Amino acid sequence: MSCDIAAGVERLLRPAFLSPSWPAGKAANGIVSYVDRMIPSLRRLRHQPCVLAACRSQGAVWPDVYFLWDQERTPMARVIDPIAFRLSSENALRRRFAENIVRAVVRASAERGIDLLEMEETFGLAQLIKPRLAIPVVLRLHGPFFAIGPLSAVSPASFRNRTRQEGAGIAKADAVSAVSKDILERTRAHYGMPLHNAVVIPNPAPVVPSQERWRLAGCDQSRILFVGRFDRVKGGDVVIDCLRILVRTFPNIRLWFAGPDQGFTGEDGKCWSLREYVGHHAPETASRVDWIGTQTLESLGDLRRRAMVTMVASRYETFGVTAVEAMAYGCPLVATRAGGLEEMVADGVNGLLCPTCDPVAMAAAVTRLLTEPGLAARLGGRAGEDAASNYHPDQIARQTAGFYQQVLDGHHTRWA
Repeated sequence: MSCDIAAGVERLLRPAFLSPSWPAGKAANGIVSYVDRMIPSLRRLRHQPCVLAACRSQGAVWPDVYFLWDQERTPMARVIDPIAFRLSSENALRRRFAENIVRAVVRASAERGIDLLEMEETFGLAQLIKPRLAIPVVLRLHGPFFAIGPLSAVSPASFRNRTRQEGAGIAKADAVSAVSKDILERTRAHYGMPLHNAVVIPNPAPVVPSQERWRLAGCDQSRILFVGRFDRVKGGDVVIDCLRILVRTFPNIRLWFAGPDQGFTGEDGKCWSLREYVGHHAPETASRVDWIGTQTLESLGDLRRRAMVTMVASRYETFGVTAVEAMAYGCPLVATRAGGLEEMVADGVNGLLCPTCDPVAMAAAVTRLLTEPGLAARLGGRAGEDAASNYHPDQIARQTAGFYQQVLDGHHTRWA
């Protein structure tokens, strides 16, 4: 499908977005942030989106949100579920989850007339859902497991089962929306699918007015920031190893490590917590690491403005939500050449790029920004401009609405 999406769509759309939780708040999840930015932008275009949320982060009530586990179970489900869970809890939970999605879609269709469902590829749930819905299903490739799984501590059998399920779900979808060219082409190659009805639409960035972005005069030039999980995928180990190198030149440097500790699994299979990893691999940095855990979006904005350099150390990213958020705040950025990151970060233009798994190269890039504040300011300024022009939520919403329109037109043609 052509990526030349019309800028304006006159037809009223009523899409439903499947989100892991709601509201965005403290949810450390890129999909939740994506949905949270898309909903108001689509409404500004006079469309009427709603949300189907798996988990409720807080107790308030939102009129346009359907919580999956609020759906009343049928009498048959109450009888069958206990038996199914004894046979295979994983398969039973997957089918229960799919059933709740279908029931939420049916309810939302009756109450709001939704005409399209957008959902992620995870666990191949579309394979179970699509045959039971009359509306088209768009699968958005946020993080297919075939690309992320090899970096996770999962058994070969679990990896094969999940990737097979996700492939079946992708094949069932009416259309595919990918967050980057990299993951779309990887998906085509991995599954041997042409995916003709597919487009690349990046995730939106937060809207940050120029006066609220990073400024050299307002930051602490001895502070660096990492936002992400401590695990193998996000490269938290590389950040600590990088800091170990930096403290030799910058004895006053300090690191904010903002994100949950999910454990880093090394090549030998040993799993380290953040504090264990620091204590064993880089004890000289222990007093320089401020682990502050998961932060709200508001507090992250403040940290981004106060840190001299923001680092993204991922071994792979389908897109890179933390990178585009850092760009939106005009942060001097060092990121790895990992998947979709190279599609938004231009080396020496709006940030600096370095190889993955290379703390020496990352330390050299960070050192360059610490010692050349004029360069840091120039790259950060350009990053803020690029995020505002290329990833503004209203622009992404217009592209998405145009794509939805094409999908609905094709769906109606097939069933006419």
